[in-house]
Amino acid sequence: MRFPPLHQAIISNDYERFIQLIEQDNDVNQLDALMGNAPLHIAAQQRSEKWALVLIAAGAFINLQTPKHGVTPLMVGVWHRKPSVVKLLLEQPLVNTEVISTFGLKALDLVDFGASQKDEFGQTQANELQQLFARYFNQREALESSLTAYQIVTESKNDDEQKAAQLKALSEWSSLNTPSPVTASGNDEHTAVMVAARDDLTHSLRILMEHGGNQTTPDHYMKAIPLHKAAYNGRTDVIRLLADYPGFSETLNTQGPNNGYTPLHDAVWHGHVEAAKALVEAGCDTELKAFDGQTPLDLAKEYHYQDIIDFLERK
Repeated sequence: MRFPPLHQAIISNDYERFIQLIEQDNDVNQLDALMGNAPLHIAAQQRSEKWALVLIAAGAFINLQTPKHGVTPLMVGVWHRKPSVVKLLLEQPLVNTEVISTFGLKALDLVDFGASQKDEFGQTQANELQQLFARYFNQREALESSLTAYQIVTESKNDDEQKAAQLKALSEWSSLNTPSPVTASGNDEHTAVMVAARDDLTHSLRILMEHGGNQTTPDHYMKAIPLHKAAYNGRTDVIRLLADYPGFSETLNTQGPNNGYTPLHDAVWHGHVEAAKALVEAGCDTELKAFDGQTPLDLAKEYHYQDIIDFLERK
């Protein structure tokens, strides 16, 4: 079977060639044609973590799933019982242990997958892997629990006013702008500001911004900023609130790296007339084209939002 150059360098244990290919900007996320493995999947099978370390530094997608069986590099490392590689992957801030393969298993489920109970060395490795995951989950839980403001705004039992009251009582704000860990929760790499902007928690959001909330920090999924979330969900009051704080002008015309949509595109996309008006009144650029080649007005015409069409054509 013929492999792409980076894959082949790893398979051939040719580290010098591997480094040359990295320096020549070979695609670190290229998939092989048969199984859909990226170089990091091949690196996760190796005894040494040096291959994976270089690939991650070069921008390899750590949670990339193969199209055939849906395994991530972490799953490969666990399956092949490579503790040093698994340790390295679990140390990466963006690693997602909750990804499920096409055969229904997560990385942790693969610790004992295929290992014989009579295989003493295999069981020793399995125990080591279990300990690595236990340490990872403990650290993740400790990080989550330290994000006080984030914990307050994500508490589903309380309404905005109750959350705002709790925030007012806080005396320690050092973790305010720290993103949450990747847990497949729907809030991955969300700050308290991001959650409040998305969920229309205007009372809470004002307190967060008054204490130095950062509205330029993107989320994990789409690399969207809070203004994208507010526009996408039609949070007009949130848009006007954010306009009063630092970071608004820097993000007003931010184009998301997934589709090239600005906050105005997002508001128009879902027919949020008042949100679109708020963004235009704030001075956003109405002529920017997204990756589909469309301006916000083009989107309004595609989705037959006549009120938005009339407004944009009059402005």
